[in-house]
Amino acid sequence: MSENLKNLNKQLEKIKIRIIIKDKNKNIIKDKKVGNFLYRQQVLKDFPPKELRSVIDQGKKDIKNGIIISISIFEEKVGVAIGVTNDLVSKYDAVNLVKIASEILDGKGGGGRKDFAQAGGQNKSKIDEAFEKIKSLI
Repeated sequence: MSENLKNLNKQLEKIKIRIIIKDKNKNIIKDKKVGNFLYRQQVLKDFPPKELRSVIDQGKKDIKNGIIISISIFEEKVGVAIGVTNDLVSKYDAVNLVKIASEILDGKGGGGRKDFAQAGGQNKSKIDEAFEKIKSLI
């Protein structure tokens, strides 16, 4: 019985995530052309930070060439993830970028690989500032 309940809860979470991704009021995407690649800013409201990896992976497939910064707001906490497409990892390091964004959002640390990194934060009022700082470094 408890195993069935766990499975149902997992299915419900996946459905909620898909609904948020499709909702333009909860998944706000802004793409900007920077040189010869795209820079995507994305804010996801009521979205669990642990699910940001799949959003970044899908976004990298969508834009093919660029950098994505996705920030989720969930239960008064902020999650930030940055993805860099393979053709840009020699020039940009997602780990360095995510640490800068996390500091702005009153978070600590963060880590990952050159093509994907994730961190947390506390201050959702500084999301625009984090986006602007990352953009200025690109």
